[in-house]
Amino acid sequence: MTIPENPKTDRNRMAAVLARLPQNGIYRNNYISAFLMGALPAVGGSVISVLLYTFFVWAIISLCLGRFSFRMTRSDRVLAWTFTIFVVVIIFTALIGEEPSRAPLSFVWLLAFLSPWAIIPRLRASPSVDYLQPYITGAATGAIAACVVGLVQLSLLDLRPEAAAGNPAVFGMMSLMLMGLGGLKIGSPSRIAMLFGAVAIGAGFGAVFLSLTRGVLIACIPVLILLVAFAPQSVRSIARHPATLLALVAAAVTLYLVQDMVDLRWQQTALEINLVLQDKYTSSVGERLRLWQAAQEAVSQSPIWGYGIQNRMAALTPTLIMDGNLVHGFTHAHNGFMSFALDGGVLALSAVIAVLLVPVYIAWNAPRDATYRLRLFAALIVTSSYALCGMTQIMFKHDIMDSFFVFFSMLIAASIPDRSEKATASS
Repeated sequence: MTIPENPKTDRNRMAAVLARLPQNGIYRNNYISAFLMGALPAVGGSVISVLLYTFFVWAIISLCLGRFSFRMTRSDRVLAWTFTIFVVVIIFTALIGEEPSRAPLSFVWLLAFLSPWAIIPRLRASPSVDYLQPYITGAATGAIAACVVGLVQLSLLDLRPEAAAGNPAVFGMMSLMLMGLGGLKIGSPSRIAMLFGAVAIGAGFGAVFLSLTRGVLIACIPVLILLVAFAPQSVRSIARHPATLLALVAAAVTLYLVQDMVDLRWQQTALEINLVLQDKYTSSVGERLRLWQAAQEAVSQSPIWGYGIQNRMAALTPTLIMDGNLVHGFTHAHNGFMSFALDGGVLALSAVIAVLLVPVYIAWNAPRDATYRLRLFAALIVTSSYALCGMTQIMFKHDIMDSFFVFFSMLIAASIPDRSEKATASS
């Protein structure tokens, strides 16, 4: 006989959770925003884009109404100006390319990269909030949710998991990010939080594996190495924990449930590699090689300015049609660096590399406070993941990929203490 839950007990639990949230309105909203943006990328997909633009518009309105002041530190401005220069370069190279009248349709996605000018001051309005903690907790939660959704879609529906991301590759990349960020909880002094981080690593890796996205699966290796480097003692402790055996059993059961789809993907991979070695065309690996060769040829013809973002794929057509195979309607060259080199040559390529590196740069140069290592390793995980996945997948100019990176970068900046505030307080 089961004892029914006491509604009063449920209310008390909810009250206890709410009591741990900041009581000030802006503080509480910023805290919840950080958690949601960490939890939703894989299973919520474009929800994080809706949230980011909502934050952006509301932050502008709030600044105009004087609800908080426009305040940005030096590192905040480094981030915002790096993103802004990237936007300017993309617009400039598009306007000097062919058919500039088509360019504005390709500019909308750039608005996300201008949001730091409004959202960072909003985040700075609650200086006592430690943004990294709710964000990383959200990421761990999101990694577990992604694994559950991935298992359901692959084992029960025979579909490559994509949740609300709309694309298995994007789902896999977001799961990789959440695996790395949520896994940072293994460095927590709390044993429960440490185990939570370990579960996030296992679940996040499981979600990436279930996505059957080969390039993303390879990118798990450096992320796992970074996690071991972040908390080597915790990793050894977790490896000896009895729960590790349970995790291995869960992994075996998961593999059993999806073995047919995994076997099919492995056979496809082996066949494609064999065909490529025989200089024959394939639909995935071979298509990527074909795109890269065409992109390399196109970039060599216009290495400085590129062709403008509106002409990205049109620039590949002269080379693609030469082999007689079908020219597919791709929106990118399946290599983020080549795609931006097509857009704006060396200028755009340099700008996108700066965008990728700026979170690491500001985290590296931040004061050596209690969260310095956590901040730095978070930045290293996300930057390296974007760069590695971008070698075979999309990197930016996708709403989920853009929103995730932009908001993450803003949190890295906003988590760095404002030295001027400390100096004022001490005086």
